[in-house]
Amino acid sequence: DLGMYSDQELNTPAMDKLVASGQSWTDFYATSSVCSPSRGALLTGNLPVRSGLYGDKISVFWPGGTKGIPQEYTTLPEVFQENNYSTAIFGKWHLGDSSDALPTRHGFDEWLGIPYSNDMDWEVEGITSANIFLEPAMVEKKWGVVGPVLNQRILHPRNSDWNVPLQRSVRVSDNSFKDEIIERPADQTKLSQRYTLESIDFIYRNAGAQKPFFLLLSHSMPHVPLFRSQPFVNKSAKGLYGDVLEEIDWSLGAVMLALEKANVVDNTYIVFTSDNGPWLRYKNHGGSSAPLRDGKGTTYEGGVRVMTIFFGPSIQQGTSDGLGMQTDIYNTFLGLAGIEQSKQAQDSFDLSHTLTTGGNSPRQFIPYYSGSELRAFRVGMSKLHFVTAEAFGKNRTIHDPPILIDLKNDIGETQNVAASEPEALALVKRNKERFLKKLINKASILDRQYQN
Repeated sequence: DLGMYSDQELNTPAMDKLVASGQSWTDFYATSSVCSPSRGALLTGNLPVRSGLYGDKISVFWPGGTKGIPQEYTTLPEVFQENNYSTAIFGKWHLGDSSDALPTRHGFDEWLGIPYSNDMDWEVEGITSANIFLEPAMVEKKWGVVGPVLNQRILHPRNSDWNVPLQRSVRVSDNSFKDEIIERPADQTKLSQRYTLESIDFIYRNAGAQKPFFLLLSHSMPHVPLFRSQPFVNKSAKGLYGDVLEEIDWSLGAVMLALEKANVVDNTYIVFTSDNGPWLRYKNHGGSSAPLRDGKGTTYEGGVRVMTIFFGPSIQQGTSDGLGMQTDIYNTFLGLAGIEQSKQAQDSFDLSHTLTTGGNSPRQFIPYYSGSELRAFRVGMSKLHFVTAEAFGKNRTIHDPPILIDLKNDIGETQNVAASEPEALALVKRNKERFLKKLINKASILDRQYQN
């Protein structure tokens, strides 16, 4: 909906400026088509199956779990902390809400935001987002009760329908932490504004102290339910969803202006991306992935190929059709900052040379996972589907032999060209087998989040 393919009915001057001055990647991927695995991969530089931050039964972190992002992984902000950077996240976290899972325990000096998605923390007939998974045999029956109610709440959002907390956490000088809930339920109409203002304050504080910083601005919207602040009500020609996107564009513009006023814009790198594709079941509340096929919860292109723009010193303006993945942000940012690459970030390629010289991307393949299942694999413009399904596993089909798609000529993934492209088929298969030989899957953390 935004960026170089933006809907022309949207008024997004900040995004348009970023596209004009930055480098847009047309073939950049989230590591998962749902929130928690994508976010964990970005921060650790490891695929979800390698870190355990995936779920086959429970796809994301839910309220009240005992698990979160593992302590054994050195996160990207922890590397920056070790190099005397200030670090902060403002917005959605979604990598565990227990105290030892909070952002300040994993490399961030400070955080203001919500611990999970803004559509969680609900109650319907005694069923809550914290107890729905406690009896595995009853989960499907419970969803049958709450599903229709939640769908109506999402399409007709009222802040009182969710009890999501707005939290603040700060790491203090003795390496202890100050955690507090500052509002519950969070006023979701003000979240985008609050995250933005906190980000601007962080920029000014650190620029004024001449201290380098790493900032993750993680907006809750446009995840449903959709809310926007009063100045953006009925502002867009695209209704509520458009209002939300135009407020996010305002946020981007405000942050960019703060960087300029603080005289650090010429020494700051920015990446604008998304953790998965649009949630198409919510129609005009969910956005569009066209011309890509399908959306969130699938391993079709619309579920995981995400608009991504890089901006900063020496980054060439224009577009790149090289392959990139959000695990690559880890070593790319270290490369741009002149910090030694992390060997622990095993799935992270340094894209800095491509960004600054226009050279070929070092990433030559994309694995498409749903939970622990490798459903597709891409090499060059050839994508091989082993398993396809609609959103969240509906109508799952195993393909034997697999389906080969030529993404250059069939971006909508409609034609199987395996019979006419035997060399491409063999190439993808060889690369997939080579990839799997080097991969050790860990047990799912998300499936065990309610176990002590």
